[in-house]
Amino acid sequence: MKLISFNIGIKIDNSKAIGKFIESQKPDIVAFQEIIRHFDDAVFDMYKSKSDIEKIISKRMPYSFFGPQWIADAMRKNGKMHRDFNGFVEQGNEVISKFPITNATNEHYHKQYSLELEWANFHTEDHPRSVQIVELDIDGRTVQVLNLHGLYSKGKLDSERTIAQCRYVLNAAKRKNIPTIIVGDFNLFPDTESMQIMNKEFRNLINEYKIVNTTRSDYKDDVKKGDSVVDYILVNEMIEVNNFEVIDTDISDHLPLILDFDIID
Repeated sequence: MKLISFNIGIKIDNSKAIGKFIESQKPDIVAFQEIIRHFDDAVFDMYKSKSDIEKIISKRMPYSFFGPQWIADAMRKNGKMHRDFNGFVEQGNEVISKFPITNATNEHYHKQYSLELEWANFHTEDHPRSVQIVELDIDGRTVQVLNLHGLYSKGKLDSERTIAQCRYVLNAAKRKNIPTIIVGDFNLFPDTESMQIMNKEFRNLINEYKIVNTTRSDYKDDVKKGDSVVDYILVNEMIEVNNFEVIDTDISDHLPLILDFDIID
């Protein structure tokens, strides 16, 4: 089976390119971060990523669960327009699957789902953050996928909040003793104490496969190749890893992580 984890970037007009890329890879499961659900037809096209991508890939992967983090009609900084959506949208995470989804929750561990209009204090307060916990029926076996877009931390380093985040995600993943895959943009470097919390009980494939350069693309102006590993896939002992890779593409400001796996009987 094949799983892709991909932060597709809220600020990039790339929905059709993302959809075509996913179709070309023919995965069984996809976990997106920074995907946008729009409510108003007037919303600018680049902020309709959820519906645009699903139009391309839903025929082969008909099951999905979207977990919103916040809702807004625009981002403003000290009252001045920073990013106008031209209508209300939600940003969140989404799992899309070829396999039926039998159970799913969206758990906020930092703030609650809320209307976010003022973004001047983002670096000190951040926006609401959540983790999706999605159970899939894969040929009669239950597999859970945890998908998150992690808290902002200065320099992608530790803070009390990131340590609490990783403890929360780890505990959530261990509630059930079933095959488990944890994916997402943690916004943290590999050598942080926060990531070590995860590594103690889950296999970190970024480390195992020696992905030491980056999981960021050349798209973003202030991130150069080779200085930012922040996206991860981790698995427990009930997942057999056949292959893991990070694919170089510039369709987002992050790179897609691709896991080929089986379930251990």
